[in-house]
Amino acid sequence: MRLAISSHHYGDRAVPSEVSEPIISALEGAEFEISKGSATRLRKIILGLLFNLGWSDKTRINSNNDITITSMKGDIGLCLQTGNVSRFYADILKLQSLYIKDKASSAVYILPTKNASLKMGSNIVNFDRFVEELNLYKHTITIPILIIGVE
Repeated sequence: MRLAISSHHYGDRAVPSEVSEPIISALEGAEFEISKGSATRLRKIILGLLFNLGWSDKTRINSNNDITITSMKGDIGLCLQTGNVSRFYADILKLQSLYIKDKASSAVYILPTKNASLKMGSNIVNFDRFVEELNLYKHTITIPILIIGVE
């Protein structure tokens, strides 16, 4: 897959290279054809890659409820979103909550690029919009995030 990479609040520095580089290499080495309706298959493939790299299953952000993020590895949160654009707001709030509670020092966010999202369907989350909107809320969403767009 081809990747686009961006950083929010120096996420590219906050996420250690020994964590980010294996993810980037695994994603670059994955062969996947983006097509209409491929979001679920893409998610399964990426989750498999992450599991092979030692990332956890879903992780609760609070022991009192079932609200989760995709994964954690040490103190680094990870969200993978291949669905509706409206879901990324919940994801960034969950990551920010973990950061404020000192449960996460930084995060990785993986999602389709704009080009890939247009091929996958309508109203699918995309890298360009995510990066743009994170910048709008830079004083509110302060967790360092390494953002990886896939296509």
